Amino acid sequence: MLLNALTNYLQNQPASSDLQSQQAQAPSGVSERAETGSDDTSPALYTVSDRAVMMSAVAMEFDIHALAPEQLGQFQNRLQEYGLIDNQGIQALSIVHTARLNSEDDGAVDAKAIIDKAYQQTQEPGTTYSQRKQIHQLHTLFSNLDSATPQQKAS
Repeated sequence: MLLNALTNYLQNQPASSDLQSQQAQAPSGVSERAETGSDDTSPALYTVSDRAVMMSAVAMEFDIHALAPEQLGQFQNRLQEYGLIDNQGIQALSIVHTARLNSEDDGAVDAKAIIDKAYQQTQEPGTTYSQRKQIHQLHTLFSNLDSATPQQKAS
């Protein structure tokens, strides 16, 4: 259901010709620059990337700071489905599965903390290049997911 909503959203995004017409109808601040004759070219209107939309969708569905053990498989499948992780990333994601199995607590897993710890360990000598690359990619992914997580308002 979420994938259908995202697909519908992406299909209804304006085409490049629509963006040009929107730029022509930009707020008066932009048109004032054009009237002054300055050579400063203003940046195009901000468009959200497909990856950012997918990150937001995953972040809203899963809390990487409190993943239930039964959600790990669903989380991995969603990352694959949205193209946010490849086979090497899946291999690196096994760190989270292994940490969950080695933990004596059957509660939620803080996957972000596990990846952060693994990232710090890759800074030590003795880590192979491929391991370092996998962990760095996973660390970037989890940092992006963490920043895309909606913030809870303090009550």
